[in-house]
Amino acid sequence: FTVLRWANTACTGASSNIGSCYTKEECQAIGGAEDGSCAMGYGVCCYKAIRCGQESSTNCTYLVSPHWPGTYNQARECTMRIHRMPDTCQLRMDFVDFNSVQPDDTGICNEDQFSVSGEIKFTHFCGSSPADWHFYLDVANKADPTEFKFLTSTANYDRRFKIKITMIPCAQKIPCGCGQYFRGNTGIIQSWNYPGTYPAGVNYGICFRKEKGKCTTTLTRAGPSFVSCAGNDLYRQPLGQSNGDTVIAGLNTLNLYCQLNCIPGVAFIDPVCTMPTPVTTVNNGPMIIHHNTNIDGFTNQNNGVSGFYQTFEKNNC
Repeated sequence: FTVLRWANTACTGASSNIGSCYTKEECQAIGGAEDGSCAMGYGVCCYKAIRCGQESSTNCTYLVSPHWPGTYNQARECTMRIHRMPDTCQLRMDFVDFNSVQPDDTGICNEDQFSVSGEIKFTHFCGSSPADWHFYLDVANKADPTEFKFLTSTANYDRRFKIKITMIPCAQKIPCGCGQYFRGNTGIIQSWNYPGTYPAGVNYGICFRKEKGKCTTTLTRAGPSFVSCAGNDLYRQPLGQSNGDTVIAGLNTLNLYCQLNCIPGVAFIDPVCTMPTPVTTVNNGPMIIHHNTNIDGFTNQNNGVSGFYQTFEKNNC
């Protein structure tokens, strides 16, 4: 007799969804759906999705909204739970699609709210997810299962969401406090809900792995960007001292970067109305951008511009 064994690792299904490699019987037992083959044809790529009121202990489970891929328009509380595997330190959320009622101008989610139990790096998300947007949850020593809650109001709006949840073992975790983590030499970084109003009540690091042979990083603005100084919101870039080109001394340090709610065209204020670009870090190590916003009642947009949109490129040593 030949006994075949393989790890239940991630696989890409025929429909491009990410699943886990199981036997056909195992996939049926966990309530998954076959989506192509894996393990040289001996296994099936098992796609698992849960909806309101359901739970899962399967890695690479998708949270999907009622009537997916259609939309729903009603007030309801939708809760889903992920039971974590042993030695899981983090959960990664990959937002395949997310569209709900927008926050108000201060970044508050007054109508729809997406929250995660025990998470302190954000209060609520609402609005829309940028393309290929991800977020890490630190779950070590927190209650299991992790609960994902979607609250929707009576507002007339067509909502839908699809989020992939990946369990990250402690041996592969990223630094705690990082909401996002980027690998590779180039890429795009955006605030949640860009180009809409950025959310209030977030406090997380946008972290970048140091790549071999690369030292500094150049950030280039790729679209309109605005993070308000009012209420002490910050987009802390590790860039060192600026040229001291504003009359407000406290804003001459770019690693404490934010923008004034100002009127463009006033010469001595202009430097703090616009995010400087391009800028290059003075740090040769791993880079972290700290993004912190407060629930404070101050507007998070100026003349229709809100949040940040930049490209990054790592430079040779």
